[in-house]
Amino acid sequence: MLVTIKKRLILSHILVFVVPILMTVVLFLMAAGGIWLFTQSGNHVYVESSTQFNRASEAVHHVVFRSLRSSGDDPEHYKWIIEMLSPEQSYVVLEKDGSRIYEYGNGHLASMMEAIPSDIRDRSFSRQKRDTYVHADTGRFYYLEKQYIHDSLYRLYFVSRQMPHGTDEAVEHATQGTLMAIFLAFFLVLAGTIFFLTRFVLRYILQALKLLQTGSDQVRQGNLTYRLTYGHDDEVKPVVDTFNIMTEELEQSLQERTRQEENRKELIASMSHDIRTPLTAIRAYVEGLADNIADTPERRRHYIEVIQKKTEDMNRMIDQLFLFSKIDLGEKALPLQSLELNEVISDIIEENKEGWQYRQALVVWTPSPEALPLLGNRELWQRIITNLVTNSIKYKTEEYVHIGIRSWKQENMVCLEVADDGPGVPEEALMRLAEPFYRTDKARSRTGDGSGLGLSIVARGVQLMKGIVTFLPVHPHGLCVHMELPSEGDVK
Repeated sequence: MLVTIKKRLILSHILVFVVPILMTVVLFLMAAGGIWLFTQSGNHVYVESSTQFNRASEAVHHVVFRSLRSSGDDPEHYKWIIEMLSPEQSYVVLEKDGSRIYEYGNGHLASMMEAIPSDIRDRSFSRQKRDTYVHADTGRFYYLEKQYIHDSLYRLYFVSRQMPHGTDEAVEHATQGTLMAIFLAFFLVLAGTIFFLTRFVLRYILQALKLLQTGSDQVRQGNLTYRLTYGHDDEVKPVVDTFNIMTEELEQSLQERTRQEENRKELIASMSHDIRTPLTAIRAYVEGLADNIADTPERRRHYIEVIQKKTEDMNRMIDQLFLFSKIDLGEKALPLQSLELNEVISDIIEENKEGWQYRQALVVWTPSPEALPLLGNRELWQRIITNLVTNSIKYKTEEYVHIGIRSWKQENMVCLEVADDGPGVPEEALMRLAEPFYRTDKARSRTGDGSGLGLSIVARGVQLMKGIVTFLPVHPHGLCVHMELPSEGDVK
């Protein structure tokens, strides 16, 4: 049976409640046993002072009158307490409506009862109360109590004479022994309970805390591969599982940060290379103009046009790089808002179709018959569609490139595809198309045609809008960019 921490705590609380009760019962049984042994041994209680007489009379009073109320006049229910008194020293009489129903002790002490004033014995009192008389006089003690029980008047007489000191030595020894036994039993039970609770609850919790501390120390030292092993299925298990998930996510986060740092270094290196290419060309043409190599107006115009084109290439590259950085910043730089995809794509195509046609691109737009609401950014969509069409134009091998754009809804996802009939991409390169500055042309002979960030911006832009991008081959040739994004109501 699995004992969880909750069950252990409940059990410990039950023990805290039950153990004192059990101890009380044990003490009661021990006290009752001590009294029984005392009565069976033939010993009696001797009165040596008024204080002892008052205690004895109170004990007799409680037992006798409680028994009369609950069990009637039968002496078997109360005589045991009276018979503990010394029969030579004490004399007890119980009367009911003036008739004696019980008598115990030294009858020679009956004359002491007569010493109680008659006005005390016969005075009236309230039926709801009791009338008590207690008196001590030169070694003689007197006690009288009157009560009405079930419409009958009961009188309890208890008289005693003082005995020499030391006659109750047996009682004192018995009392001391009983108290020592009670104290020892109390100490043993209390010590056992504390030991059990400490071992049963605290040790169990401390083991779990020590396990978590060990794991925390490992993480603090940078060991993110450390995992906790816990064999119990209790309240600590979810904490251990959460700790392992946390360390795993921290490890992945660190790996991702390392990967991003490597990408950033590669990005800077690639950017330096790609910017150096047009800069070198610009410098060469500027030197040509300065050295008067372009010695005719036509050649000078050509040099200036080349410089202008290279400058535009650099400007376009910087724009792409700026957008790439904004995508890395996330929604802070490019906030998402409610959009309708068909409307956004239609506006983009309408704004750019003449320029695309001029560059020999024939775009066919097939929108979904139903609305496609999503969370997105117009600037991102403008750059995504423009980059895809520009990429198709840049790598076309025929006079015209045909580009198909279509949208549809699939369950709770919004889908968009942009496909062309260009030369396509080798299948082994499809997985790397989203990498910054990646080109299938290893010689990088066409770096002047673009920034190298176009498809990377497409992939990261769609990811920013909670979507995914897949690059697929088109048969017999061409490239298809498939995008899936959550519908607006399903964005998490």
